[in-house]
Amino acid sequence: MAATWTPATFPGAIMHTLAAPIHALPLDIMRVVAGAVLFVYFANALRHAGDFSDPDGLIDHRLSARLFPPTRIGLFQPGMPGWVFRAVYLCACAAAVLVVFGWHPRAAAAFLFAAAVSTYRWNALVAYLDDCIVHLLCLWLVLLPVGATLSLPDLIGAGGGAAGPTAAADWAAATVPGTAPRAFMANMALIYLVAGLYKFSSPMWRGGSAMHAALKMPIARTPDFWSIRHRRVLRLVTWAALVLEPLFVLIFVLPAGSAAKWALLAAAVVFHAGIIATLKIPYSNALMLAALALPFTPEIVQGISQGVAAPGTPATPAAGNGPADIAALTLVALLAIMSVWQAVRAWRRLPKPGQPYSGKAWANPVRALLWLAGLYQSYRLFDWVDERNYHASYEVRSLRPGRERSIDPRELFPESMRHLLLQSYFFGNVWLQMEPEKLAAVRNSLLERHARRFARAHPEAGDIEAVGVVQRITPDNLELSRGERLPLMRFTCANGQAGVHLLDGPPPEPALRRVPD
Repeated sequence: MAATWTPATFPGAIMHTLAAPIHALPLDIMRVVAGAVLFVYFANALRHAGDFSDPDGLIDHRLSARLFPPTRIGLFQPGMPGWVFRAVYLCACAAAVLVVFGWHPRAAAAFLFAAAVSTYRWNALVAYLDDCIVHLLCLWLVLLPVGATLSLPDLIGAGGGAAGPTAAADWAAATVPGTAPRAFMANMALIYLVAGLYKFSSPMWRGGSAMHAALKMPIARTPDFWSIRHRRVLRLVTWAALVLEPLFVLIFVLPAGSAAKWALLAAAVVFHAGIIATLKIPYSNALMLAALALPFTPEIVQGISQGVAAPGTPATPAAGNGPADIAALTLVALLAIMSVWQAVRAWRRLPKPGQPYSGKAWANPVRALLWLAGLYQSYRLFDWVDERNYHASYEVRSLRPGRERSIDPRELFPESMRHLLLQSYFFGNVWLQMEPEKLAAVRNSLLERHARRFARAHPEAGDIEAVGVVQRITPDNLELSRGERLPLMRFTCANGQAGVHLLDGPPPEPALRRVPD
């Protein structure tokens, strides 16, 4: 006879406990904030579609699809006209609004997940942490029982529901099955744990110079502001982050009202807000902040219940586990297995921190399985600072005879996060694995397309020369005094077209690969 899980069996008791109802309101607070963040994310994708998604943008998507065939699994395919991407991003913005208003939020989130997965795969050359967390949150919004509270239809009394203060009272009392929310909290805790512990493998994090190096990188909002006079403060900030990040896991397990829990929340808010303020990684950190509403469910509900009278008593949901709950538990289990597998390989020093995990596509089969399901996850965050930190600046000059002048480098090389990620291919400081000849093909294509973009904006600019100045940010080079000038290209703008002459290949290995002493 086949075994069944009942509360009387050990596995059944665990499943029954996981499914115990929880209050819905904090879950929907997260939903509202996450929906707003997703709206801004896709609005920004729409704003930059010309540079990153369109066929004549900065990325040669046909080349990218040939180099990375798995990225073709998605809504977008080479040859699609630019209006398709804009239409998808517009629909995604509309779906994000539906998530905020609580009108069929899970169906809207399913579309957002498909759009987010297709976007990061289409723009694989510039995918980064924000894309990683955005599409993960979209999937969780599909699996979580969101929409029971804070919905516009309930607030206005549509569909026969209570309106106004009565709706608020019902919201304070509403509960939902707890399996998926508890699995989601486990996923968030896993992110803090893995990201925090990996940083202990970094000499620059242990030595106190990692934050200074990160704030001097192009991904920082004001890299020119930070100088050697900030070294002592930033060393303390580095060590504080090193200690606190793995401790944020305790937020999800400490009892309600605990002073330590509130202190860790304050530290987490400062941690994420500080990253948003100083680094160009806003979306992932905003979503992680939104997720912190869930472990504070008892505190939130208690505080709100004191302000509403005579809350309703909606029926308590059955403590069962449906398909979404089983999918949520499976997802967390796979992410945990992937992280352990990755940690074992790192412990064996295969590979070094910051390098790709393996030269073999299926070296981490769980990661490959998650990719096929649409998830691209890695929680090794900023432990790569020793191997991958660099600072780049540019010198762009007009070479018109008798009228040579400097040009603002941002006109040729913009400074948004995705633009900076593209520019990293100029110097060979990339995360995606590819052979040298493939990297050279990507680099040459990117330089030529940057020149064409400039020529469209300056159709008769004449001869232009671009030079990069790049250097490693090491504890003994925080003042950035060891830059190497690397000629990139010369091109001629005439009639809106660019004739390009590439001046050099990728820099020699020591230029960016030196390991700090």
